[in-house]
Amino acid sequence: METKVEILYPEYGNQGGDNGNYMYVEACLSPEHIVSTTHDSKPYFAEHTPSGIVLGGMTEAQQEFVLKRLMPYKERLAELADAGVPMIFAGNAADLLGKEIVNPDGSRIAGLGLFDYTTTRYMPRRFHDVQVGTFEPGNGEKPFEVVGFKMQFTLTEGDNSSSYFIRNSTGFGINKESKLEGFRRGNCIATWIIGPLLPLNPYLMRWFLDTMGEKETPLAFEQEAVAAYEKHLREMVYPGMHLHY
Repeated sequence: METKVEILYPEYGNQGGDNGNYMYVEACLSPEHIVSTTHDSKPYFAEHTPSGIVLGGMTEAQQEFVLKRLMPYKERLAELADAGVPMIFAGNAADLLGKEIVNPDGSRIAGLGLFDYTTTRYMPRRFHDVQVGTFEPGNGEKPFEVVGFKMQFTLTEGDNSSSYFIRNSTGFGINKESKLEGFRRGNCIATWIIGPLLPLNPYLMRWFLDTMGEKETPLAFEQEAVAAYEKHLREMVYPGMHLHY
């Protein structure tokens, strides 16, 4: 089957540098392998099985618009997750995959329900941190470190003890009491890391490509990406790198 990566709502999911995720996917794969779903388009995944899906962070108003667009297809997204399709919902796109989002006034917005967690918005309070944590690909593959940044208005409550994305050695997880960051369902990842995630983590990009069946596809700018990753890996553990508030 021909590889098709669906970029969901690139005109919205570009906060915190997350458009860099799309750019790196496009740099690794040729244009015919990319499908962009814009605000007036029916998702490609609704009628086809994509090789992968990527969505980045957006404003709160855009979150609610995207939720309305995706809500009719929440069962289809769950089906694809359980079929092993790799998906990366980064930044506050991760909020969408939970049970609900709670506003500062207490009102609630229903999420897509792929995971059983609740995300609470604490605007104008903002939470910052650096992230270094271990990702376990599974299938006998060697674990590796993931690095990145957090800058968010939200904290999340839920049990990810058996479904986390990474186990942090540096930085907080889904909330200040947790060292377990994000959620994972098969190859579907919800993570609040921004920065952007894929260019910062060439080994995660390698995993994403491999999981789609693109094991022979080289990483774009591999030498530069690995050098930058190794520099972040050294520096993010320095004292004083934490910026919680």
